Amino acid sequence: MLGPKDRASSFFYVRIPFMDINPYQRYLELFVTHLKAERGLSINTVCSYERDLKNFLVYLEGMNTVTGIERKVLHDYLVKLYELGLEPRSIARSVSALKTFFAFLLRESFIKDDPCVNLKSPRFAKNLPSALSVQEIDLIFNSVDLDTWEGVRDRAMLELLYASGLRVSELTGLKKDDVNLEQGFIVVRAGKGGKDRMTLMGESAKKYVLIYLEKSSDRLQNNEYFFITRRNKNFTRQGLWLKIKEYAQKAGVEKKVYPHIFRHSFATHMLEGGADLRAIQTLLGHSSITTTEVYTHVCSDFLKEEYQRFHPKGNT
Repeated sequence: MLGPKDRASSFFYVRIPFMDINPYQRYLELFVTHLKAERGLSINTVCSYERDLKNFLVYLEGMNTVTGIERKVLHDYLVKLYELGLEPRSIARSVSALKTFFAFLLRESFIKDDPCVNLKSPRFAKNLPSALSVQEIDLIFNSVDLDTWEGVRDRAMLELLYASGLRVSELTGLKKDDVNLEQGFIVVRAGKGGKDRMTLMGESAKKYVLIYLEKSSDRLQNNEYFFITRRNKNFTRQGLWLKIKEYAQKAGVEKKVYPHIFRHSFATHMLEGGADLRAIQTLLGHSSITTTEVYTHVCSDFLKEEYQRFHPKGNT
């Protein structure tokens, strides 16, 4: 009979049906309900936690109760993930899911001891966010055909992504009441972490948003969303990704261009221009300054290049 470690290689990250007979299903269902109703986590985070925990529970198949899980079982599971070649970041997310799950079980008195005590996430190097240059952004913007309604809409979307540092979901979920053109700001409703915030838009973005609204008055009349498709539906993340890929190729930009790179570019260029890190943190909606500080590493390369270019002794 195969043990848990032998079964792991055959199930991991394959979308298998979760069997009703699994004794842990009730705990998982209660936990997922808790995440959605009480924690206010994003749907992506909830789905990731649920997927990671389903894999873990299948790994445990054959054990009758969660009270039988010891720290060694968790350690063996993480070792198996390493052996299967998972990225440290994915393993760290699994650890986070396990800790949150068992903390919930302990609080609800389903277990008496938390096996995740002192369970550590793997260390991994932070991937520095890539950013476009101002010239590359201009190339992409200028590749948009403004003679069509869709082109006007797309230019307005791109301008806002870069000018306001919006996440993709925040842009596609933007509603008409959230945009204040007179004052030049946007209210981002329930962004990542379930928190509202306010961000700004520059004159260039405002210009193209006004053109878009002028050409879309009839289309937007009975629609609550700000950016819509030709079929009067709100724009999707996938649709925006495809549009950006199309314009980057048309512009001849060789870097890998994706929607979130405009948010990275917003932060990087703000920092390069001398903006205060706390101000950037507020505009991006980061709950911790540590998240924003990653851009200082990106900008250090820029500053080094500028020093070498302009200081009399920079290259000696």
